[in-house]
Amino acid sequence: MSNFINSKAGKTSYFVVGMAVIFTIMFFVLNNSKLTASLKAPKIVFKEDSHDFGKVPRGPELQYNFKFTNKGNSILIIERVQTSCGCTGATVGEQKEYNKNESGEIKVNFSTQGRDGHQEKTIIIYSNDPDNPQKAITISCEIDANLEY
Repeated sequence: MSNFINSKAGKTSYFVVGMAVIFTIMFFVLNNSKLTASLKAPKIVFKEDSHDFGKVPRGPELQYNFKFTNKGNSILIIERVQTSCGCTGATVGEQKEYNKNESGEIKVNFSTQGRDGHQEKTIIIYSNDPDNPQKAITISCEIDANLEY
């Protein structure tokens, strides 16, 4: 046995096993630190990701409020809200920071004026949630010009 330990093959074997142990330990340490950071991070959770207004007449402005909660363990910051079309507006209101378990809403307005048929608009919420920094929500409707306004 001592001949094997002192041999070139023995030293190489111990080196390879040692490196494998070091890499395994480093893997677990890095994954646990990511898990710990994830547990301390904010987390934006919406009650629903989309809303369908159904069949609507052409002309009125539609409004819907998407409710969300910070289910994380640090302050959630809504950095900005962006819509996919100029006919759609979205605001988060005055409050931009939400503590753990605090709720808020994204107010969405959609103008049906001059539009017809199926409409689907996307709103992107930019936040400091590391797992979901750009959360997309959608509204949709079927505009029927023949319906009474």
